[in-house]
Amino acid sequence: MDKIKMLNLDSDQFSIDHLRPIPTLVNANTLYWNEISMLNNIQWNYTLQINSDKLSQVKEIVQKACCTQVSDQEYKLIQDFLENDEYLLKNCGFTTQKLPDLIENNANLVLFFLMKNVKSSDFQDYLDVFINIDVTPATIELIAMINYSMKIPPDFVTYYVYYCIQYCNNIKEKQTQTKIVKYVSIFIRHFLKTKAIVTKDLLTELQAFCIEFTRVNEVSQLFKSVKTFNELGA
Repeated sequence: MDKIKMLNLDSDQFSIDHLRPIPTLVNANTLYWNEISMLNNIQWNYTLQINSDKLSQVKEIVQKACCTQVSDQEYKLIQDFLENDEYLLKNCGFTTQKLPDLIENNANLVLFFLMKNVKSSDFQDYLDVFINIDVTPATIELIAMINYSMKIPPDFVTYYVYYCIQYCNNIKEKQTQTKIVKYVSIFIRHFLKTKAIVTKDLLTELQAFCIEFTRVNEVSQLFKSVKTFNELGA
């Protein structure tokens, strides 16, 4: 350090010239000033906070609905908020991923959402969920309610019946199998009576189903219905 001091170096010798761009000349006539008169039309949208509050409330209820049954008051709130509000309906958190849990806990809420989305491009995606989840009393009853309320495509109903039959065949636990077979049999009879399905489209599958589970009383009744509607050509 002492040796460096002895060199008596001048720091100015090491200064660097910084290049700065030449400022452009501004004509004073081209300057624009914010004048109070130009701001007198600004308005605050007071509905922003209201919509935000509604959306957060709806999302909270939808999330809760995936785990437990919502109250009548919460269901009424969902109806009131989403009845005529496309933005809230689109962003409320009702998705195909949440649909299985919602079906088991709040079928009436799912029915409301599907009826509001029946004309949307996502409606078929919601229906497709039913043929990729377990067949339960809740899903069967909901499909019947959906078909009664909005008349879903016949091809889907036919395929869902076929899916239910295959699902019953694959259940390993006998007690559970018998329970679901009973529900499916009642479900199919209902669709035959309402002409939601055509017997001839599923005749082979229905006959095999009835033979496989002939020990179940509801299946015996289904077999009679299948035979009757087949003879009538329905």
